[in-house]
Formats: sequence, C-alpha cells, structure tokens
Amino acid sequence: MDVNLSIALFLSLQVQANPYADSATAALIARARERHRQQDAAVHDYRATLLSRLDANVGRGGFARIVPIAVQEQESELEWQAPNDLKVVTLGLRSRTAFRGADINASWTRPWFVPRFLGDSIRLLSDRGFPERAAVHPLAPGADAYYRYAIVDSMQLALPGRTVRAVGVRITPIRADASLIAGELWLDAESAETVRLSFVFTGKRLWVDSIGPTHRDTARADRGDALAERILRVSADLEYGLYQGRFWLPFRQAVTLDVQLPWFKNLVVPIHFITTFRNVRVNEHLPVAFTELPPDTSRRARRGRGDVRHRCGDQIASDSLADTLSDAKRGCVTVGNWMGGRFEIDVPSDSVLRHYPGWTDSLRLDLSADDAARLDDLRRDVLSTVEHLPDSLSGRPRLALAFDRFTDIWRYNRAEGMSLGAGYEWRLGVPFVSLLAKGRYAFTDQRLQGALTVRRDAPGSRLELVGFREMRDADPLAPGLTFANSLGALWFARDDGDYVFVQGGAVRYQRPLGGVADLTLAVRYADESAPRRLARSGVNDLFGGSGRFAPNGLVLAGRFAVAEAEVAGGARPLGWSAGAEATAGAKLYGRAWLAATARSSVAWGVDVTVSGLAGAGAGDSIPQREFRLGGEKTLRGYPAGWFRGASAWTLGIDLGLAHHAVSPVVFADAGEVAPRRLRFAGRPAASVGAGLSLLDGAVRVEAARPIAPDAQWRWSLVFGARR
Repeated sequence: MDVNLSIALFLSLQVQANPYADSATAALIARARERHRQQDAAVHDYRATLLSRLDANVGRGGFARIVPIAVQEQESELEWQAPNDLKVVTLGLRSRTAFRGADINASWTRPWFVPRFLGDSIRLLSDRGFPERAAVHPLAPGADAYYRYAIVDSMQLALPGRTVRAVGVRITPIRADASLIAGELWLDAESAETVRLSFVFTGKRLWVDSIGPTHRDTARADRGDALAERILRVSADLEYGLYQGRFWLPFRQAVTLDVQLPWFKNLVVPIHFITTFRNVRVNEHLPVAFTELPPDTSRRARRGRGDVRHRCGDQIASDSLADTLSDAKRGCVTVGNWMGGRFEIDVPSDSVLRHYPGWTDSLRLDLSADDAARLDDLRRDVLSTVEHLPDSLSGRPRLALAFDRFTDIWRYNRAEGMSLGAGYEWRLGVPFVSLLAKGRYAFTDQRLQGALTVRRDAPGSRLELVGFREMRDADPLAPGLTFANSLGALWFARDDGDYVFVQGGAVRYQRPLGGVADLTLAVRYADESAPRRLARSGVNDLFGGSGRFAPNGLVLAGRFAVAEAEVAGGARPLGWSAGAEATAGAKLYGRAWLAATARSSVAWGVDVTVSGLAGAGAGDSIPQREFRLGGEKTLRGYPAGWFRGASAWTLGIDLGLAHHAVSPVVFADAGEVAPRRLRFAGRPAASVGAGLSLLDGAVRVEAARPIAPDAQWRWSLVFGARR
C-alpha cells in the first residue's frame, strides 16, 4: 500500500474514532452531559402564559421570499410541576387567511411544545410520533457514537442580574443508520446548562418506522421513509431564558415544517409553530388541579398512544368526522399520561375562544420583523446544514426528476399545441450548485425544445447560467405559459398569451429584498422568431366550438441582446411589480412598466379589487415588445391583444361580496394604447361585465361587453383570474 494513502487512511480513522474536535469541546460536552442527566431539581413548578402562533406560507424555492397565506394565534395558561405534569387551558383563539371565505381551526389537544428539557431522545409534538422514530439527543449517554462535536463560537448574553457567556457547539451526525439531528447546541459556559438548541432532523426511519416481519415490509418502509424525507424537512429552535437569575426555563420555541414536492424546485410551503413563554412564575408551590375523567369517556383512547381520555361537552367523543367538527363548538378536555407524568389540555367552546377579551390588536397575516428575521436566519442555517451533509444523511439523490413548474411537464397554447416535457437535476457535489436539464416536444410547432442550466441556489440569492431553445412569452404582463391559460386554450380556444421562439443564452440573478420584494436581473442574447403555425383545439371542436385560435402577434425575426430588471412585491391584499427592459440588435428599443392589484373590504359587506397597469416604450418598433390590452388581465370585453402599442395604461375595478367563497361580481375596465412613445389620443376603450366568482377567484364564470355601438357580450370561463 502507498505510504501516503496509509497515512491518510490512518488520519481518517483517527478523526472518526474521536468524536470531539479538541479537548475543550470534550470537557464542555462531558459537563453538559452530566448536567443533562441531573437536570435542575431546584425547579419544583412554574406557571406561564403561552402565545402560540401557527402560520403557513408559500415560497418559490429554498431561499426565495416567503409569502404568508394563513395564520392562527392561541393564548393559553400553562401549569407545570415535577416530574413532568402539565396542564394547559386555552384562553383565546383567532385566525386569518389570504383567501376569501376560508378559515382554519387547529386547536391542539396534545402538548405542542417542550415544557422543560428534552430527554435522551428528541420527539416533538408530545407523544404523537413526530418523528415516528425519536432522534438521539446529543447529550444522551452514548451519543458520542452518533455525533461529532466542535466548538464553533461564543457570545456574551446580557441578562437581568447576570452576564452569561454562551458557547456554541456544532453537532454533526456521523452515522446514517439512526434517527439523528444536525445543528448547534449553545451552553452556559459556567453551568453547562442548555441555553439554546437549534437543529434539523436527519437520518433513517424518521417518518416511517413500521417494519413488518418480511424483507418486503422492510423495503416498503425504507421507500416510504425516503419519499417522506424528500418531501418533509423538520427543524426546531428551542430557546431558554434565565429566570430569577438561576433557573433556565423555556422562553421561545419554533418548529418549522418545510413541505416541498421533490420534483418541483420552485415551490416550498413552510409551516411555523412558534410558542413564546411569558409571565413565568417559578416555585409558587401550587399543585396542578387535574380534571378527572372516567376511563370510558372516549372511544378514541383505543386508537391513541398511551392512556388518553377525551371529552367534549358532556358527551362521549367519537371518531366520526361530523362529531370531530362539532367538538370545537362544544369545548373539549383531554387528559392522559405522557413522558414522565401526565397532561391535560382544556379547550373551551368555539364561542368563548373567539370572543377572548385579551386580544388588544388586530391579527397580522405576516410575522413581526424580529420573528421574520429570526426564522429566516434559522431557515438559512438549516438549509446550509443539510447542504453540507452527505447524501446518506440528507436523503437527497444525486440525480432526480426536477421541474420549476407544472407546465414544464404539460401545457397547451396556440403556438405549441399540446407539449410534453421532462427535466432532471444533477447535484454536482459543490454546495448549492446543480445542473438542470429539461426537454420538451410541441406537437403543433414540431420542434424539440430544451434548456441546460447551471444553478447556484444559495442562501440569499439564486444565480443561473442558461442555454435555451424554447418557446417563451412575449408579454411579461399577460403570460400564456401557465396552467390556467392552458386549460382555457384547450377547452375554449382562447389564449391570452403571445409567443416568440428564442434560441440563445442568458445569465439570471434573483434575490429577495428584505422579505418585501423579489429582485430579478437578467441578460440574454438570443435569436428570436415567430411560431411556425397555429394549433387547433380538438377539445373545443368536440364541445361545439370552431377550435380556431386568433393569430399570434407579429414577431420581428432577428438576434437581440436584452437586459431585464424586475422587482415584484407584496401579496394579497396588495401585490405589485415594476420592470424595465432594454433591447439592442438590428433595432433599439426600451420599455418600463408598473402593475399593481389591491383588494379591500368596505362597507355593507362589499369587497373591492382594483388593478392597474402603466407602461411606456421608446425607440424603434419591435412588435414582440409592444404592450397588449384585452383579455382577462386588462380589458375583459375585448379579445386578448386587441389593442397593441408602444405605451399603454389600464385600470379595472371589481365589486363582490366580502368573505364569501362563492360571490357574484360586477366589474368595469378602461384602458388605452399609444402607437409611439406616450402619444395617447385621449380616447380610451372601456368594458363592463358581471359574473360569478368561485373559490376566491380560482374559477370565474363571467360575461363582458365593450362600451361601444353594436358590441357583443363575451362569455368566459376563467381560471386563476384577478379575483
């Protein structure tokens, strides 16, 4: 054997044999492990007020801006006594969503937080098997067989009556055959008490640990666990506060569930559980008064884990959906045994919770600035931690199917007809860097399309180098390559998009701006040409239509260099975007635009939605750069692209019923285009209409008519409209 290879192997084995980066780390962890074993027997009991917040969000990728879609807050009173007895009485509950007519009710009947310290195994959300296989605590006996420890930082914490030096220890799993965590453990340098533990679950059999008697059962469990690991990532940040200058007790706890379909790179749904402990009173020596329920008060106990009894009102709880939905209205008491003690969760009736007088402010859909910054930092730390783990621990395959959106798989429009595509991602072994390849065939256009992208999706930004040959939208304000437009084009032979075929390369940079907006910068050089032919919708023909599409807009063929900048921000009820584009080639052209949509509930239960666009262009005429009015985004009484010009403005207003999932709607639109620069003639076009909005505007049936002599009504079934 080569001498150098022998030395390298020896050093590798030495590193693996010693789980501690140095003697200081080993000494600190030994003290912390002993402290963990003893815990703090001086705390006999404590009481606190809990403010718990559950919020759901959506984002376009791992490091993109997160947009809130639903939130629920709950205030409760907590009583805890040694060894681990717990009682929680819910006082108030309120919620809000971004969708009209929607509501959430997630009152918990099991403990949803860690009331004191974690034991030798880590499992969140009480005894509900989350994760199904509990993770090994880094301070548990024998944990050094699973983790590597390294001191990475220290900081001074100025607390009332005392300054604490906290030492951060990086916890890295070294085995792939167990349920583990990866993250940082912060310890009080003086007492070795846990000050903070932030981590992400990793390893095997986290989510599917039910192994049957056969090899096939084991293989099925492994496949299920691998899929769950790719879809769900769970992280937690447990912070402790120093009370009365000596007791470390829970202060703030955040648990994040990141749900991401593994095949779609541009969609992530983070769900946060944030619990803050306030008004903490220690050692008042007041015993917890538990409610005694007879053993037969719940048939649910037979399905639960452990001895759990459940009563709603004066009735026996059942397992039917109808009774489950009515439980919250009656109020419930749940008692049971759990880790080292017993618990009780009291949830009053729905009417009591909704009229809690303790709410002195309105519920915000978005997080406070401090909470948003804290969770964003935690999210970046977690993603960075996962990125640096070996594949055997992170559960991520090196090569896998990958798409940015559903229309990368299937879409339909007048320029391509039906087109089918596939995409793959190859992780290159460099942190945050991957190679994405996608291909597509359009049956009407009869050209093979594709793109090859080197993407660095790192904390704070995304950078892409792209080579492409594909059909693209000519109008960024009325895109046609969407799922909603595909349905309308397939069924009704109506297409709101304009298309241009491009072949070339681009550099694209994206980053969030402080959680307020997303910035996109791009430079591309490409050959642009018109689509070859128009599709004909056989489905529309089958339904009695003609199946014929209106012509695509004109395209000036040639090679162009294009620089683009766009800032898009807000969410419901206010969303906006501003962009600019400069084109150089055989002709020079520039354009800029500002678009916004705002919604508000006013008097008499009326909901008002206002949307507008202002755009200006200058330079030589390039048809595919013109602004277009008409269609469902602007003048709804006219077909898409009926008016075209270098500059344009439009304004629309919708009136509907507030807080109704099904609502009648009336609307009016006005707008005008200028053939060159800002030379408007002062004769805007207008249209009016009415319809029915379903599922907060996800589907609309509407009829619109231009305000003009001999105008005809235009009927539409619209998907994903403004309201």
